[in-house]
Amino acid sequence: MRRLHLIELEDHDWCPAAVRDAATDYLQFGIEQMQPYRAIVPRLKAALQQTKATRVLDLCSGGGGPWLGLLSHLDDESLSVVLSDRYPNRVALARLQHESGGRLSFVSEPVDATDVPPHLRGFRTLFTAFHHFAPKQAEQIVADAVAAGEGIGIFEVTERRLGAALAVFLVPFVILLITPFVRPFQWSRLLWTYLIPAVPFVGLWDGFVSCLRSYTPGELRGLAKPVGGDYEWNSGVERLPGTLWRVTYLIGIPRLARGTTNAEK
Repeated sequence: MRRLHLIELEDHDWCPAAVRDAATDYLQFGIEQMQPYRAIVPRLKAALQQTKATRVLDLCSGGGGPWLGLLSHLDDESLSVVLSDRYPNRVALARLQHESGGRLSFVSEPVDATDVPPHLRGFRTLFTAFHHFAPKQAEQIVADAVAAGEGIGIFEVTERRLGAALAVFLVPFVILLITPFVRPFQWSRLLWTYLIPAVPFVGLWDGFVSCLRSYTPGELRGLAKPVGGDYEWNSGVERLPGTLWRVTYLIGIPRLARGTTNAEK
């Protein structure tokens, strides 16, 4: 399937904040329940060790992403994570900060992944977010990390495959089913889900478009190649054993941090 950069509704300023936050809440609920990103724990752990990182800056965090679960799998008490987003879902991020005992914190102001403020340091990660960016912007995200000398890990569960795109048509029904179980409870979520079914529609549309926007491992390597910098790049697909979940990844590590001159992978 050819990549199509169609419009995702929640990317835009005119999308009501309550609808955007509800959509990210549903995505967060699914990530927390199914934990598909367990598939990349060994690779992420190795990257953090190679860069000697004790702090992660998570970009485009939405409702928080997989970090609450990942912290327990990474088994590193010294590691802290700062969550950030262009449209921060402050209620959801504050909940994760509380539940993590402060190991997760968040930036309450908007953060542009293509131009990260220099005071926000740490190994950079993006989960279920990179497909939101057109190739030029995606390259800028990678270039900004390289310019700052930070390692970067990009991870996606969406794929540009027919089967993945067709599975998205189940999303509205799942949203209608799980709404009573999403916490913290918000009346606005009920309004935009049941009375005005904007959230099921956004979930269907943005989920389908996310598949069409997703990058392949080869395309990810192609975005990193012209950026330059003395980095080792590694990309591919990891499957979570016993499930249908697949995670596409791109990991960039400064060779200076590794103390190696290995050829690019």
